[in-house]
Amino acid sequence: MSFEKATYLMGRGFTYPDYEPQYQRYYGYIIKHLSLTLRLNLSEKSIQGDARYIINVINDKGYLDFDAAEMNITSVTVNDSPTRFEYDGRSLRVYLNKGGEVAVAISYSAKPRNGVHFILPDEHYPNRRPVIWTQGESEDNHYWIPLPDYPSMKFTSELTIIVPKPLTAVSNGYLVESRDLGGETLWHWRLDKPHSSYLIAFAAAEFDVIKDNCGGIEVEHYVPKGYGELAKFSFHRICDMINFFSEYTGVKYPWPNYKHAVVSEFGGGMENTTVTILTDTTLHDEHAQCPGAKFPCPGSEDFSSDGLVAHELAHQWFGDLVTTRDWGNIWLNEAFATYMEALYTMHAKGLDEFIYELYNNLKAYLNEYRRYSRPIVTKLYKYPEEMFDRHTYEKGSLVLHTLRNIIGEENFRKGINMFLTRYAYGNAETEDFRRVMEEAAARPLDWFFNQFVYSAGHPSIKYSWSYDSGYLRINISQTQGEDSYPVYRIPIELEVGYQDGSTELIKINLESRDNTIYLPVKGRPAYICLDPGFKVAIKSVTSSKSVEETRAELRSSNVACRLEAIESLARDTSLRSIEALTEALLNDKFWGVRAEAARALGKLGVSDAVKPLINALNVEKHPRVRRAIVEALGNFKGNGDAAKVLASILVNSGESYYVRSNAAEALGKIGIRDYFNELVKALDYPSHNNVITQGALRGLAELGGDDAVEVILRYTQLGYPTLVRATAAQLLGRFVDNRRVYDRLMELLRDQYMRVASSALSAVEYSMDPRFLGILDSIASGAAPGFIAAELSGRFRRYARDVAVKIREQLSKGTEYARLREEIEQVREEQRRLVDRVSRLEAKAQ
Repeated sequence: MSFEKATYLMGRGFTYPDYEPQYQRYYGYIIKHLSLTLRLNLSEKSIQGDARYIINVINDKGYLDFDAAEMNITSVTVNDSPTRFEYDGRSLRVYLNKGGEVAVAISYSAKPRNGVHFILPDEHYPNRRPVIWTQGESEDNHYWIPLPDYPSMKFTSELTIIVPKPLTAVSNGYLVESRDLGGETLWHWRLDKPHSSYLIAFAAAEFDVIKDNCGGIEVEHYVPKGYGELAKFSFHRICDMINFFSEYTGVKYPWPNYKHAVVSEFGGGMENTTVTILTDTTLHDEHAQCPGAKFPCPGSEDFSSDGLVAHELAHQWFGDLVTTRDWGNIWLNEAFATYMEALYTMHAKGLDEFIYELYNNLKAYLNEYRRYSRPIVTKLYKYPEEMFDRHTYEKGSLVLHTLRNIIGEENFRKGINMFLTRYAYGNAETEDFRRVMEEAAARPLDWFFNQFVYSAGHPSIKYSWSYDSGYLRINISQTQGEDSYPVYRIPIELEVGYQDGSTELIKINLESRDNTIYLPVKGRPAYICLDPGFKVAIKSVTSSKSVEETRAELRSSNVACRLEAIESLARDTSLRSIEALTEALLNDKFWGVRAEAARALGKLGVSDAVKPLINALNVEKHPRVRRAIVEALGNFKGNGDAAKVLASILVNSGESYYVRSNAAEALGKIGIRDYFNELVKALDYPSHNNVITQGALRGLAELGGDDAVEVILRYTQLGYPTLVRATAAQLLGRFVDNRRVYDRLMELLRDQYMRVASSALSAVEYSMDPRFLGILDSIASGAAPGFIAAELSGRFRRYARDVAVKIREQLSKGTEYARLREEIEQVREEQRRLVDRVSRLEAKAQ
């Protein structure tokens, strides 16, 4: 491979031919302050607004342009005098008579289809309480405020929100006043520090408000009325998080207060300045977090909100205090929040939990990498939403972790402090961050950023070793393809483990594609582990290890080595491998390794792995390991013993909600139709976020049959919870030969709920049915009237385009490819049966 081939600068499969570079927008003016008065009309799902700006004009065009979608502009004044304006439904042009500082007032009304979301009771959900919330990122705030909708525009703001009683409205900053207006209430919020336009937000609902004080920082949790008692389970670590991030960065929490607003039909969390909006699915009861135990239960938690809460809080520093200059540099927001979340995990739960979180971040990124690769920082995209992917979040977090280990903890923290201090309340790009880290570390880092940030892909490392006459020979190759940097420069460590249990740590520098290293050692090693501390986290590693070597590696004190051993054992179906995995499942001190051992036993799929999994359920207490065990049992088709155990877990109300959900799906995978009615009954079992219902639907889909299809179709209907509908919609992809299913998926692609429409699109991808090509093309081009998700979401349009490409690629391979794939699957199944028989013969011979 040569550096002359610049494929690694572009990546693979991310861009389309019509993509053009996206450069930072220039508006020609600077906003100093926005004062917005907004009245909500719930019955009409409409708003009436009066936006007043103090603006410093820095161009001489004679006009100002504002982003403003689908509004009725009623009047515009400049310095209190009416002025000429032009509006085309997307952009508002305001004409000026002078430059310098001007006051611009815009009166308008709108029925926003985006940006502001009205979640109201209706014929399908008559008992739902009204909730209104905003979501600005990436560029949706211009559906409800005429403004420059871009992250580089930062200004102070105040929102006066008038809502019908008994609603409470919460927004950015501190509460100036609340005033009774008869049938309405006025809520006036103000933030005196500049923040980006996409971070302006509010939420209005009937809330229970739980107040806290974290070392002088006022914290409030606005949760749906009647759910106040659940707040402690989601937010009990918030003060510790604030203290940790303040101490780690050396920058105290930079805003006047912090608030959570928990609302329905919201996807995840959004770090609006001082007022993070969260999905109500993060609220949970004691049993969800601590099944069979009392709260708190550190070390044995099942469902936890800690990751989401920590991630969004970290954004108050990374993203809100210092904000990306453009969407191409969004990793400065999201990778930092993801990594700070992981660092908090280490602070709160220990090193093993931290490494395991990074390990799972790596797996998430590698799953996306199989579909496409791109540089973390790129200007070549079409929709801003495309940048919010695993490359930005998970890969970015691993790059930051690798940087931290290369320059050292002290320098890394010093650099973070300088970055946050130097660019506080402003914007930055990656080059700003690089220069700061170089200054902190007192060394050039352009080589690092070129490899890991400005180039696609990652190091792919293959290693092996041999021993002879007191010397260890280690062969390490970089095998990455042309979508990755040609030759990575990587400082890396090796753990050499000996038969007596002692270990030796060796530090080496990889600077070529093929490396052979000779080292004197005290004896023949029992195992070699590459990067035992998981310090160079952004890499894939392969090695050829014997079962005996992996058994020895399972004794390492480093969790990364034990996880590497599990991965190796998962590719070996011998009885010795099963014994080693069973030993890890029963005895490893860390629950994450035990869970991975369970999954590995399931992947082997041979009958000798069933009994160890069932036996482990009798002694394993950690709910997340139990989840993995029941998930693994689903791999044993037709096994009556496994099915019986899963059915007993499914009906056990004392068991974890999530273990029971996995048990339902696994029971369906086993494929014994006698359990059909058990799965139907499970649809009505109460659980957090209806996860048992979702698991039962998945189990029914695995069983298949017309009766299962009828049930799944029914659960796609309005009236069921959105998460349940989304699960049912996704499962329909297995049954598109049924005309009713095909027709229903066409309807669900139009669904008013984004989660459901996206799940329907996922079902289309699963089906790979060319009958959907016409509508996929229409969605991708934005020419699909009535398809709400397609009209409002660039991410949805991009996904539709990707699915259409995949279907056409499959069609081009033709029936011969399909026949070959079927033959390969038959060979694999026959090989599995053969291995199973051989394993049983081995057992009899012993």
